[in-house]
Amino acid sequence: MVTAANIVARDNVPAFANSAYDGYAVQASNLYGASTATPITLDVVDEIQAGHTGSVQIKSGQAARIMTGAPVPDGADAIVPFESTDRVDWGRLDTSRPHTADNEPTIVSVLETIKPGENIRPSGGDVRAGNIVLEAGRTLGAPEIGVLASVGISSVLVYPRAVVSLLPTGNEIVELDTPLKFGQVRNSNAWALEAAATSIGANPRRLPIAGDSVEELRSGLANTADAHIIVTIGGVSMGDFDLVKNVLGTDGQIDFWQINMRPGKPLVFGQLNNIPLIGLPGNPVSSMVCFALFVRPALLRLMGHTDVTHPRIRSCAGERLESSSGKRTFIRVKLNHEHGNLVCRSVGDQDSYRMSSLVAGHGLAVIPEDATVEVGESVDVMVLDEQAVLRL
Repeated sequence: MVTAANIVARDNVPAFANSAYDGYAVQASNLYGASTATPITLDVVDEIQAGHTGSVQIKSGQAARIMTGAPVPDGADAIVPFESTDRVDWGRLDTSRPHTADNEPTIVSVLETIKPGENIRPSGGDVRAGNIVLEAGRTLGAPEIGVLASVGISSVLVYPRAVVSLLPTGNEIVELDTPLKFGQVRNSNAWALEAAATSIGANPRRLPIAGDSVEELRSGLANTADAHIIVTIGGVSMGDFDLVKNVLGTDGQIDFWQINMRPGKPLVFGQLNNIPLIGLPGNPVSSMVCFALFVRPALLRLMGHTDVTHPRIRSCAGERLESSSGKRTFIRVKLNHEHGNLVCRSVGDQDSYRMSSLVAGHGLAVIPEDATVEVGESVDVMVLDEQAVLRL
């Protein structure tokens, strides 16, 4: 989720000056010249645990034993860690030294000089009341949630999850649990796109399959009134039963049809009842690539994100890569480190029915129109599997 407004801190964090270490609260001016050879001894007059406050004001020549996170007592301006004293293991007592009734030492020897403010976390040192703690447009992750919790904010204004209706089309498409007959194809595209939309925080709604008739297609589209974006799957090419663009042209408007790219040329974009509609090709790889290039950025933008594209990296071509028939071409590639260089190679057959090729690869090498990238030349790769690339 993404914040829709600036969020202002109501409190200082920390709310009070506190100790960064287990040690002793002291006046730094008492410890000038302290060292292992010339220790300076202080009287221990108090003990302060986290969640408690000191009972006395620290004066010159005095110290208070203090635990991490405990408030710094009045009069003290620095913390000496235990390891900088002769009380590194203060549970192991030296019986030759004077002790209190509860068998704890009443003096401590400091073995190093310390500066005023050292090892103290000041009030407001992390966040100051009245300052913007998170700006609008910030994606909420674990650190952001932690910061909000630290200033006592349990609810914030965020962009809503984008609702995307996914409408698979085609007489040949059947659901996953339906026995597959000759000539039929499982509804893999809708499931894959549902997972892709879910992975970016959108709210996908996978609709029942619409057959290849105007009536069924209109019936399916009638269930998309609450969507922010409508995505149809299949039915956008030039066949007799590719009806999406026909229905869209009649019941809504077509802004454009076909893109000079491969895979994914027959994509259609328009409006239906003032809702953007993106008609994806039915071939699995074409559908996924077009989702990555067009649907994903639109959904992310609706949800307040500013970084809406897949990351791109530069790689050396490990083989000759060329565009197809003058189209901008997205070639499925696998990345590897070779001799200190990041090298990409095609996963093999680039037919757009081969969904498994997206699993085999890390991303898409982007080859401009009418271009050829020779072995060893640099090429832009759109990363689809970011985690796998980070592990390379």
